[in-house]
Parts: sequence; structure tokens; C-alpha cells
Amino acid sequence: MSRRKYLHTGAAVGTAAAIGGCLGGSGEGGGGLTVGYALPFTGTYAMLGESIVNGFEMYLEQNGGEIDGREVETVQRDTEADTNRGVDVTRELLIEEQADVIVGPVSSAVAIAIMDTIESEASAIWLNANAGDYRVTQEGCLDYHFRTSFNDWQTSAPLAEWVYENVADNVCLAYADYAFGQNSKNFFGEAFEEAGGEIVAEVGAPLGTDDYSTYLGQIESSGADAVFSFFAGSDAVGYVSAFADYGLNEEMTQTGSGFLLSEDTLPAQGEAALGMYSLLHYTPAQESERNQTFVENYRGAYDSTANVYACQGYDSAQAFAAAVEETGSAEPDELSGALSGMEIDSPRGSFRFNEQTHEAIQNMYVREVVESDGEQPVENQVVETIESVEGPTWDCDLS
Repeated sequence: MSRRKYLHTGAAVGTAAAIGGCLGGSGEGGGGLTVGYALPFTGTYAMLGESIVNGFEMYLEQNGGEIDGREVETVQRDTEADTNRGVDVTRELLIEEQADVIVGPVSSAVAIAIMDTIESEASAIWLNANAGDYRVTQEGCLDYHFRTSFNDWQTSAPLAEWVYENVADNVCLAYADYAFGQNSKNFFGEAFEEAGGEIVAEVGAPLGTDDYSTYLGQIESSGADAVFSFFAGSDAVGYVSAFADYGLNEEMTQTGSGFLLSEDTLPAQGEAALGMYSLLHYTPAQESERNQTFVENYRGAYDSTANVYACQGYDSAQAFAAAVEETGSAEPDELSGALSGMEIDSPRGSFRFNEQTHEAIQNMYVREVVESDGEQPVENQVVETIESVEGPTWDCDLS
């Protein structure tokens, strides 16, 4: 239990700034610390990468740009959400920049691609600030990998029992037809059938679909009372808008993984999303003092609403700082020992690292889209909290 530390951070409002420094990674003892961002800064996922950096650097700014009295330098490399590029920049951050910690990536495909590089170099902790594919744990099971975000089981399967008990006993599965979408619908479907529900149809749509009418027709003809969907980003905007235009929101209840109805999609979805339900580990509308302080500080720093990606970046900074402070070191073996089982005072609520898998054990929130009194016409409101969701181990045991 001595390895576990409950970290409390200051509530000072900071402004975003690049954290300077001329010292590279230092390992044991004094000297500076180097944070390597392996994230997308161009292309479709650029907003996600920028939000993760914003969260991480807001924590640094709140703490004077230092961790344990050591100056922090941050180095950005654009993965471009490309697997080959992701491997190249990760190697560059580890070898040339001597990073003490890798933060990222966003893409699960990139995360799987860089596993061998992280393991072979064995020189830095990897704080996975977004990539949610369970195979990083199942196939990698790396000592230095810690998920400061979520896995695709967590954002789908725990919703199944709630849907069965509160919405409908039969569903149609609709999903973006790629690995993460397939994983999400499979995990939900398995859990829904275990709860006693029936899967009446499955409808997969290619990434980047422009016209959902064919797929919506299949959903309607399924006769389902509810739909579980995984779409994200612009696909989520197009799907939800088309779902409402098609009139399906009057025939069946739309539910889904939280990325279907998130802070980056709701402004464009607007009233089309009203009454829909989703599951995620963070929402800025959560009414805890810890979260509201985070939301206010983030708005003060960046003049925008905090999102799940910013929270994941902020918690990555909290975790790294706590491990360095506890060990007095940046050596990855020591940091891994400190992080395993560590509890973080996260804006998202209850959060700690599983000692066996290094996955996040965290609260998951069932959210309903409701009308808002704020700047946007709609927002997510928490209707139920599923506490301390752990999930499978996938035969990984690092304890």
C-alpha cells in the first residue's frame, strides 16, 4: 500500500504556456524532466491532441512549470494518426530527446504499433492518454504502459445492463465499421445478452460515411426498441443528425458509447441529440467541486469548455508528477512501481491504476442529453454513476 498515493493539486487558475527548459531526461536524481507528446497535431484528430496537451500543461502551469523541484521541458511530435509515423516519432522522443515519459497517442492503431518500441527501448514510462483498444493490454501487457484514459470495454459493456433495465430488452447495434467500432459493439452485445437482452440486428457503416439513409433504413426495419451505437467525431455528428431527420428518435431510443455524444460533437448535433443516452468516464457537467474547479480553470486558461481529452491529459500530468515526487526519480522501473495501484484525485471522479493490468479503474457515467442554460443549446447530464469499473484482465498480470 505504500506505493499508493492520493494526489491533491492546487486550484489556482493558470494560463496556458509552453513550459521551457534546456535539460533533457535525467533519470535518477536531479536535473530536468522531459515530457514527450506523441500525439496528432494535424488532420482529423488534431483537436484531441491539442486538448490532451492543454490539460497536461495546465497542470504544469499551476505548479510553476516544475515537478518535484525539477524544471519540465515538453517536446511535441505529430503522429499524424499514422502507424509508421507514430513509431518514428516515438523512437525520436525516446532516443534523441531522451523523454522520461511518453504521453499519447490518440489512435489505437498507433498505440499497438509503438508497443515494441516502448518495450525494446525500456527508457520511459508510457501514459496512454487516449488510445482505448483493449489489445494494448491483451497483446502488450507492458510494465511501462499505464492507461490514463479508458479501454473500449469500459465505454460500452457497462451500459448494457443499464439499458436492459431502464430502456429496452432488445437493441440494434450500429457502428463505424473499423476495429474500435467493432470492439465496442461486440463488448456491448455480449454484456447485453448476458443481462437477458436480445440483439435483433447489426448495422455497420464505413468510416467517413456521408449518407446514412441506407443504414438508417436497416435500423428501422430491425424493429428494435433501442439502438446502441459507436460513432465518433464527424461521423457521430452526421449519424445523430440523420437519425433525428429520419424520425427514428420517435420510434426507438438511441444509446451509445460516450464519443457518440461528446463535448466536441454536441454543438453541431444540437437538438437532434436530445433524449439520447451515452456512457463515458468524464463530463464537464458533473457537479463535484473538484470537477467544477477544473472546468473553471480550463476555461480561464483556454477560453473553451473542458472535454474528456483535456481531463485525460491533466490526469497524465498528475500521475507523472505523483510518481516522480514519490520516488525522487525518473527511472521507469521506479516510476512503474509507484504508479501501480496509485490513486489520482481526478476531475472525472474515482480513479486508480489496476495493479495487475495498469488499466484505469474509474467511475463510468450514464449521461442524457438535455437542454442547457449555458452557451450551447444542449449538454450531457449524469443520470447514473457506475462506480469503480474495472473490466477484464485479458490474461495480463503485471502484479
